[in-house]
Amino acid sequence: MRVDSASVSSAVAAAPVLEDAALQASILPQTLVTAQSTQTQTPAPLLHSTALPTDAALMMAASMPPTPAPTPVPIYVVYAIQAGDTVDGLATRYGISPDSILWNNTDLESADSLALGQFLRIPLSDGIIYDVKLGDTLSDIADQYGVDVSSITGFAGNHLVDANGIAEHQIIFVPNGKMPAPPPPPTPEPAGAGSSGGAAPDSPSEPSTPSSAGFIWPVNGPISSYFGPSHPLGIDIDQYGKAGAPIHAAAAGIVTFAGGDPCCSYGLYVVVNHQNGFETLYAHMASIAVTQGQYVNQGDVLGYVGITGRSTGYHLHFEVHLNGVVVNPLDYLP
Repeated sequence: MRVDSASVSSAVAAAPVLEDAALQASILPQTLVTAQSTQTQTPAPLLHSTALPTDAALMMAASMPPTPAPTPVPIYVVYAIQAGDTVDGLATRYGISPDSILWNNTDLESADSLALGQFLRIPLSDGIIYDVKLGDTLSDIADQYGVDVSSITGFAGNHLVDANGIAEHQIIFVPNGKMPAPPPPPTPEPAGAGSSGGAAPDSPSEPSTPSSAGFIWPVNGPISSYFGPSHPLGIDIDQYGKAGAPIHAAAAGIVTFAGGDPCCSYGLYVVVNHQNGFETLYAHMASIAVTQGQYVNQGDVLGYVGITGRSTGYHLHFEVHLNGVVVNPLDYLP
């Protein structure tokens, strides 16, 4: 059964990110919530079943402390990078593989790209932290990451009764999941790329003529990071001095994800399925203007430029996926 956009489920995640980054950097590394048993014990009966309750027995029953609720099993913790930290060192500290850190923090281009004060989502066991999107099924998610559905439903922190229990916006954990094989090598950077940079059209509020693929530029600005081996997921369009500028849908489609974690990775982001094999992703938003399941027209405002997640300055991280494979956005933009 596919996710019903009307259903709502609370995601179990790590402790919330503190507003004071300095305080968070000093506290979060020690804030490891350990999983505890979710079993509870049934208290022994106070009275024999044939005896009438006495005042003393009633007073004793009233004074008994309530049975504590089971402690939720966490999926991940948020960690603030400190001087001397390495991916291998963090993996050893948390008892997971380095890949589990890299896979769950897409902004990490390599194990050597940690930055002081950067926030990471670190799973408490090997696997994939997954944000459920509109239309997802557990079967599709399990196939994508090479595991059985039962391993997802069997993870206590997911709180799934059966394979039909997921809901959009939910964060689930895929135990022992592995990222799919990387896409083919990206196409070379366009001629003239480099110090001179490329630029989107001048007026995003008045979209240019769509490309032959049917896309327009989502924002106006120079390209600060091109698609390539050092930046394999998409392009970054610089928005220096444009905090809060609108971000537009590159083509019409259905919003399949609108959310994220402001602390880490993509931050707040939106995914639009264009129903022709293409999906586009818009990341690091300050705020989101659409909801999952909403149909958007080309040029509609999806959100506003920000610096949430792993962002060194105001910019839009923009991705194009074709049939599930990341491709170079510049091959499809005007």
